[in-house]
Amino acid sequence: MKAHDAIGLAMLSTTAITAIVGAGTSGRVYHGLRPSTSTLPAINYFKLSGNRHYGMESEIYSINCRAATASAAMELARQVKELWGGSEGMTTYGIWGTAPTTFDFSRASITDQGLIPEPDEQTFNAPLDLQIVYRVETVS
Repeated sequence: MKAHDAIGLAMLSTTAITAIVGAGTSGRVYHGLRPSTSTLPAINYFKLSGNRHYGMESEIYSINCRAATASAAMELARQVKELWGGSEGMTTYGIWGTAPTTFDFSRASITDQGLIPEPDEQTFNAPLDLQIVYRVETVS
């Protein structure tokens, strides 16, 4: 499992998040660009940077919590912060239709980037930066 897969599965395995964006294969959590036809609220996330040092990988992802109102975007961001804020250790996520898969995050931290109005789409984005650290051999 790749780090970006584990991040998406973690969000889609969190009841408070799926209560907002939907669950399972219809959950609106996207790696990369959010499809222009998708409905809101939704999350899209992508890797900003990464480096490797002495067998440890550190990556930073931008997690964009989008909604039609500022308060809805901020609430979605709050739930994502609850998931990732100060987490560490072995994390197990199930993949629909297959056996559970594990991804060992050694550390995760999250930074709030505020609220950005997106006038072209008449939406609001509450972006977060997620930094994860894991052993290189964790990636399958």
